[in-house]
Amino acid sequence: MQKHLTPAQAAKLLGVITDHSGLLINKELSAGGSGGNLPKWLLTDAEGIQYYAKGRSKKDALEPEAEVCAYKLACLFGVPAIKYELIMLQQLSDEVVCICRDYTNDKKVMSLYRYAKETTGVNPANIRDGREKFELVAGVLPTKDKELHASILYLDYIVGNKDRHLRNFDVWVRIDGSIIGMVPLFDTGDSLFAGEPTVEIHRACKSGNNYVHSKPYMNPHMAQLQLMHSMGYTPMLSAVSKTDIRDVIYNCFSGKRAEYLTRYVVTNAERLGLIR
Repeated sequence: MQKHLTPAQAAKLLGVITDHSGLLINKELSAGGSGGNLPKWLLTDAEGIQYYAKGRSKKDALEPEAEVCAYKLACLFGVPAIKYELIMLQQLSDEVVCICRDYTNDKKVMSLYRYAKETTGVNPANIRDGREKFELVAGVLPTKDKELHASILYLDYIVGNKDRHLRNFDVWVRIDGSIIGMVPLFDTGDSLFAGEPTVEIHRACKSGNNYVHSKPYMNPHMAQLQLMHSMGYTPMLSAVSKTDIRDVIYNCFSGKRAEYLTRYVVTNAERLGLIR
């Protein structure tokens, strides 16, 4: 398995690491269950702005790099996304972590899972049929957010995200419980084979089908795509060039991993007709 980037390598490759030495650790967040399995922290800067930071599930995993790369690819394909950065924060660890600014903006936020459950009185987790679950969840969203919901799933297919459960969608809600809108894409660190050896990316590239595990409606990704197509959802993403995809990926990874990831993402985008 390829070793993760050192702080110096990350700074050189990404060129976006800013000085966050003024950030203070507010508290360590729980890991496990719906909290995920990554070490996480809540940080605060001198102006009182809060940030969330995430590390690695294991020494050689690449979740922080994958999170930043998935964010940049989302921007490339025109999918609204919460901005992630790689930083080296000595008070957390001697390794790279990724951070994003707190997106609540003083609004109440809840998971799409909880919102759908409270709005419909039906627990989505108890629905086994993918189409039925999709219709229940999409049915609680305003028209403008149905497209974002589908766009996130299409982006998940492109980057091979394995962990888009319904608690990895958030919505902003009013005091009376009515929905304001969906939060842009976030928490895509379990994508781009972040915890897998490079050989797994090569195997996926050679496959004529995308067998990568997917959530929340159907598994694998190709089955989830077919479900959305059957329901009339088509990708509302921007077409991009192979060169742009390559540049983004090579800014976050290197060597054979970057080569195979580029091939993987390009192939998935081609299947959706998104290469120009």
